Amino acid sequence: MSKNFSIDALLNNNTSHHGNKNLPTFYLNPLFQTFLNQLQHEQTKTISQLSNSLTTSDSDEDDNSSVSSVNKTTTRSSSTRRKRTAFSNEQLIELEAEFQQKKYLSLGERSEIARSLHLSEIQVKIWWQNRRAKWKRIKAGQLRQFSTHCEANKILCPIPVHVKQPFTS
Repeated sequence: MSKNFSIDALLNNNTSHHGNKNLPTFYLNPLFQTFLNQLQHEQTKTISQLSNSLTTSDSDEDDNSSVSSVNKTTTRSSSTRRKRTAFSNEQLIELEAEFQQKKYLSLGERSEIARSLHLSEIQVKIWWQNRRAKWKRIKAGQLRQFSTHCEANKILCPIPVHVKQPFTS
């Protein structure tokens, strides 16, 4: 019995006698297959734990803790980031007044301001950095406006050049 190895013969070999095509078979490395099985098992286990914790908990606090425990494994930035400091009006007025006098603080000045305003030195330092950046942005914008204003109102005057005459004042 001879076998035909043409493409048509090989492709037609996958059809059964009833006309239905069999699914092609692939070789999977046993280690890779084990890895896929473990991954699928872990995913179903995590999903079932989440669904159980969401359906069986009585309070919103429990729901948030179970979801946050899953989020901690995926994103750390939400749990490690500090909350934004809300400065009081009195603190802002005092900080602005000091900033108008000095754009840069020494360590002693920073600790004194922090102590008097009941803030940490780091809060004062960061506020000063941000305020200085804002001040520089405003200054650069004003300089741009001034230069464009000067360009529009520029008057060209010839500069006299004296040849062979010494300059005397």
